[in-house]
Amino acid sequence: MIPSNPSEKERPVSLSFSLSENENTADKKTFLSDILQKVALVLRRRFTQYEKQQIDSKPGRYNFACPYCGDSHTDAHKKRGNLYFGDSFYYKCYNCGKYASVDVFLKNFQIDLTSEEIIWAKNWENRNLQKSEDLNISFLYDQSKLAQIAIPRETIESKFQLMRVNSSDISTYLIKRRQPQLERFSWCPVKQQLYIFNLLPQTNLVLGYQIRNFKYQPKYLTYDLSKMYEMLDLESTLEVGEYNDISTIFGILDLDMNRPITVFEGPLDSFLLRNSVGTCSVNIDIPFKFGHIRYLYDYDSAGIKSALEKAEAGYSVFLWKKLLRDLDIYTTKKMDLTDLLVLSKRKGFQIPRLSNYFSQNKFDVYEL
Repeated sequence: MIPSNPSEKERPVSLSFSLSENENTADKKTFLSDILQKVALVLRRRFTQYEKQQIDSKPGRYNFACPYCGDSHTDAHKKRGNLYFGDSFYYKCYNCGKYASVDVFLKNFQIDLTSEEIIWAKNWENRNLQKSEDLNISFLYDQSKLAQIAIPRETIESKFQLMRVNSSDISTYLIKRRQPQLERFSWCPVKQQLYIFNLLPQTNLVLGYQIRNFKYQPKYLTYDLSKMYEMLDLESTLEVGEYNDISTIFGILDLDMNRPITVFEGPLDSFLLRNSVGTCSVNIDIPFKFGHIRYLYDYDSAGIKSALEKAEAGYSVFLWKKLLRDLDIYTTKKMDLTDLLVLSKRKGFQIPRLSNYFSQNKFDVYEL
């Protein structure tokens, strides 16, 4: 364990870094030592408890209580914040899910890196980017490991007194919403909550879930793998936390990487189109680099804003205005793929091929 320095002053930094592939080992150690002191300062400012100010040195990372969420409020020794400096260089919390580059992490707590430190950090990240992506995408194929840490559906149903939807009134709602597979859902009749499960393919093992509230607010609640463990009073581990990023990306384990991948905001929409994922929010993206990704966000202010950002970044986005105009539909109401299918059933029109309404041409943004 590395104790924090009791001094509140940052010592001056004067570094001369070699940024070649074979960087000087002494420079690297000096850089990490300075970063460590800055992290220690963040923790001293954030926490009054001695235990929460401590930093554990692990292979390839520094481990400490997350200064964003405060980590556990009942166990001062919990440390789910990690600053990685192995193949990648970034901060990640396996409690609140916060992800940030090291410079953004420190800046969030009013501590700036020097220009030389920023160059070093970015160079470290860029030099290992391809290696990091190859490592991360292997998560999708190690389903035997996922099966060991995923939660049996029956455990969740027993804990929260859920029932299968095919024997409940909610099945009518799902059928009207054009949902093809009722086995993805469970129902809590007492709290009027629909549980939407992100299942490991061909199993009843749950990686994450979303709750659709019909009686309470907020309307949607999303639970990643670590949060599931907490709700079920199970002891989470760092290994469990490493899968949080994919645990609430519905459909990510069923993807064919050789075909276009469509990203939706919600899981229900993603269930309606092959080779799709639902991220549960416009503020969450697929945490891997794939070949051809296209975005079909909701037709509302948040969805349009996010689609504009994706178009600016060069991604293919769905042109809602063009589609609605071609179908002679004029509305100011929110629209998503489910709404479109429900409307087509009610009005009796045929939906054209959706792939014709994606574009990555920046001049098409007025069609969003």
